[in-house]
Amino acid sequence: MTRQPVIQVSPMGAVGNRMIQYIAALALAARVPGVRLEKVHLYEWGIQIPPTPTDPARTIVVRTPAIDHAALAGALRDGAADCVDIQTYAQRVENFLPHGAYRGLFGGPSAVGAGPGELLCNIRQGDILDARHPDYVLIPIDFYAELVERTGLRPVFMGQLEPSPYLDALRARFPQARYLPSQGPVADFAFIRGSHAIVPAVSTFSWLAAWLSDAERIFMPALGLFHPLQSRDTHLLPLDDARFRFTLFPHHYAVPVERFAAAHASIRGLWRAMPPERLRRVLDAPVRPRDPDAHLAAVDEAFYLARYADVAEAVAGGGMPSGAYHYQHFGFREGREPCAVDKAWYCQTYPIAAVELGQGDALDPADHWITLGRDRGYRRHAGSPP
Repeated sequence: MTRQPVIQVSPMGAVGNRMIQYIAALALAARVPGVRLEKVHLYEWGIQIPPTPTDPARTIVVRTPAIDHAALAGALRDGAADCVDIQTYAQRVENFLPHGAYRGLFGGPSAVGAGPGELLCNIRQGDILDARHPDYVLIPIDFYAELVERTGLRPVFMGQLEPSPYLDALRARFPQARYLPSQGPVADFAFIRGSHAIVPAVSTFSWLAAWLSDAERIFMPALGLFHPLQSRDTHLLPLDDARFRFTLFPHHYAVPVERFAAAHASIRGLWRAMPPERLRRVLDAPVRPRDPDAHLAAVDEAFYLARYADVAEAVAGGGMPSGAYHYQHFGFREGREPCAVDKAWYCQTYPIAAVELGQGDALDPADHWITLGRDRGYRRHAGSPP
């Protein structure tokens, strides 16, 4: 008996990430007649679909950020597989159907939001205030100020407005703005979605609400998680969507909120509004490969063994001559770090490096230091020698 094809969605992360996984699964399901979605955990929206037993030998597990819809749908349609299990965050616009295809999803369009003369600025604080997620960053207050001056719109700050040095500075800069504390994910999603002009927070939840909205303008900072050259598994810049206005930022990593002002001051004036066609050229420029000889010469043996317990164990047991040997023969190809580079400190201390990274001149802060910064006398972190 032929089994009904199944797409399972292994839940990953908080609500915004799970919602994005779900819309990616719906895009795949649209290609497979009679498919059933399972293992969906979106209780916030009343969507709970438990899994049924599957045969691991006939299940394709998807872990790559970009989902090959055509190949996976073909495997399900042709009976080469019974199940596709999505075990990826799927945070790339090519994984989704056009936003209009999801119009009735997650409550549908909302009439409640910031009005025609207002600029809705969604604020995410919460667990990013301690910098536990390096690519989830606070948006510089100066950026909001530029948008307010450029558009003439009255700012409305909505979301996680718990007291913090960042919020204190925001209130001081915009004393006449409206401040609306979070009312929970469902209400917040509807408010963002119902607004006329939106600045999403660096948050997949905020991005998805803006993308599914009927907003006239969405001011999109290519910053942190939203910068595809910084967070390379993520691409949430809809370059063909006329509602979006893009601003390209230097590479910028999270710091504890007590240090936000200095971190933001280091990139002040270095972001640039950029039309989609120009931004596309930046993002599509050929990636310069890492130089294996330069990276091998940068191996810090003590760091490498401390960073990678499996290598240290192999060296201690005599199965590997050294960490440098492992890096040369295995670690470079595996993408392991040869030496310690404090990404946030490096980009804050050397703003020109942050700009160069933002335009693709190096792959990441470590690669920048190895190929460019070392010759300039840059340090890898605050404790390293000049």
